[in-house]
Amino acid sequence: MTIPVTLYRDFPEDHRTSMDVYAVSLIKALREYFPTDVLVREFIPQLPRGLSGGAWAMRLARYGFYPFQAWQSRGKLNHVLDHGYGHLLYSLDPDRTVVTVHDLIPLVRWHGGIDGVLPGARPRLNQFSFKALQRAKRLIAISENTRQDLINYAGCKPENIVVVYYGIEAMFKPYTAEHKVDARLKWNCPDDGTKRVLISGSQFYKNLPAILKSFARLKALYGDYVELLKVGLPDPVWDQDVRNLGLLDPPRTLGAVSHTEMPELLNCVELLLFPSFYEGFGRPPLEAMACGVPVVASNAASLPEVIGDAGILCDPLDTESMAQAMYLLLTDDMMREMYIQRGLTQAKRFTWQETARKTLNVYEMIARER
Repeated sequence: MTIPVTLYRDFPEDHRTSMDVYAVSLIKALREYFPTDVLVREFIPQLPRGLSGGAWAMRLARYGFYPFQAWQSRGKLNHVLDHGYGHLLYSLDPDRTVVTVHDLIPLVRWHGGIDGVLPGARPRLNQFSFKALQRAKRLIAISENTRQDLINYAGCKPENIVVVYYGIEAMFKPYTAEHKVDARLKWNCPDDGTKRVLISGSQFYKNLPAILKSFARLKALYGDYVELLKVGLPDPVWDQDVRNLGLLDPPRTLGAVSHTEMPELLNCVELLLFPSFYEGFGRPPLEAMACGVPVVASNAASLPEVIGDAGILCDPLDTESMAQAMYLLLTDDMMREMYIQRGLTQAKRFTWQETARKTLNVYEMIARER
């Protein structure tokens, strides 16, 4: 039996890169690996003519126009690919609908559930979307940590939640020496003996002050031949923190880096530092490990679940331990090689074929029950 499924994506104007990666990769894998089991129809919402992509316009589009578009396009089985659009469950038939939940960060933060982060304002619009998740026939959580958040903060029934991890694209792999030369040239990372540490993201839960403090300590241990590279746009708060620490060689901000460029960049660095206070899954560490780059990360939220023993995990507030872990991976060749091999093995566990297979299992579950 072929199951017809309509998959609901984000507005392109939302520029939610992680959600786009998930949608594109899952849809591709379902069509490639299970073409006779599932008939995929992809639905991409459109802004009404004359409506710009500003913040207020996007809110109007998400909560006003998209529910009507979803109702018009509803299928025999529906899959909302982003929990931020959970309110579509008020338009779609809940008994025919599954929603993928990546994280509940605004809700968890409001309840004071992120250690190291002060509670935020009540996220009323997010609450509207998250409250609807209780209506879904099934929920796909991208980690066990997210599953527990759905139970503890959104009141969802445990028996309706299935954990399905992300996959990692095949483009994330160690480069040959020849390809590394080209990548280093593009990213201005010459093979001159400098050790480079990569970080990504500027969100409040990324723990940026600890990154700078641990890196300042690393420079004191290692010397001048170490550089911090930051993926993302310039940030005045970040720049002020850099000045406050008196770093003579400020970290290099690379600007926006596309998902397809990340394998190149990862193959130019010696280490990924990822000490987040919270992650619904934490894809960058797996992408780094798939490229043969060892990882120092925090032991918070989903990261121990995803990384396992393939990276060095530290308390996100313990900057001295982070610095010592980075120093170890940059100076001890045997330890570095051990973590590289562990990382390569761990990353191979996460494939989009397996993600698609387990997602198809959820579709079949709903179809049988109907």
